[in-house]
Amino acid sequence: MKPTMTSDRLFALGAVLAVAASLFPTTAYAADPDSGREIMEQQRKLHRLRDEHVLIQMRLVSKLGSEKLRTLSSYTLMTANDRHKVLLRFLAPPDIANTGLLVWESGDGEDDQWLYLPATRKVKRIPASGKKNRFMGTDFAHEDMRPEALGLYTYALVRSEIMDGHDSFVIEARPATPEHARDSGYSLRTLWVRKDSYVTVKIEYYDKAGRLLKVLTPRRYVNVLGAAQRADEMEMHDVQAGSRTIMSVERRTLNSGLKENFFTEFELTRGSW
Repeated sequence: MKPTMTSDRLFALGAVLAVAASLFPTTAYAADPDSGREIMEQQRKLHRLRDEHVLIQMRLVSKLGSEKLRTLSSYTLMTANDRHKVLLRFLAPPDIANTGLLVWESGDGEDDQWLYLPATRKVKRIPASGKKNRFMGTDFAHEDMRPEALGLYTYALVRSEIMDGHDSFVIEARPATPEHARDSGYSLRTLWVRKDSYVTVKIEYYDKAGRLLKVLTPRRYVNVLGAAQRADEMEMHDVQAGSRTIMSVERRTLNSGLKENFFTEFELTRGSW
């Protein structure tokens, strides 16, 4: 059950919002799907890299504050036809080491995903209806583990506002087809995209009933190559469950010459990379 606010807390919150509104005015737009789409396409183009490898420390924090630590290795390739392929593997702790996920983005924006569990020595294909489920007990769903899939959503620019001191576009992303609306865990995502750099600084995820479910906060953006930027930390907060998953980049390698034949089920099942 969600806690209710007392009248004093509501008054205090209202006062804070009133002051914030006077300091940081917002600009409202008629919902504009074309410009919203153009912003997301520009983001994809501006921050495109041919390939990258990152070593990630993952911290899972429960509602009560207990923590679990994991280490993850992730490889991403942008193919010649502008499609992402992702291969990731858990390195630690021992009970999940060598568990891996393979993601192929297809032309219509949907993706194919395969999960490898070393205990069974089998590769399991994740159906579209299963991508709303949690990924390996984290606060990320399987559908969160792919790069932004532009073909799966409509993007409407709804307003402009200041977020963390930066003028930002506010874009509403909704499933583009009845099939994706059925299979996704979200009825709506709201994205804040900085106007100066086209990086996403916040995403709110809403469940099928329209209630706020999760909030993703990327932090510590760095220029990695030319205009391309990456966040060195991302936190996914499940506001309904009270848990958090924080991913921090320990090491990043760019444009190392990864080939498409690396992103296969065979590589997914290998014991190490």
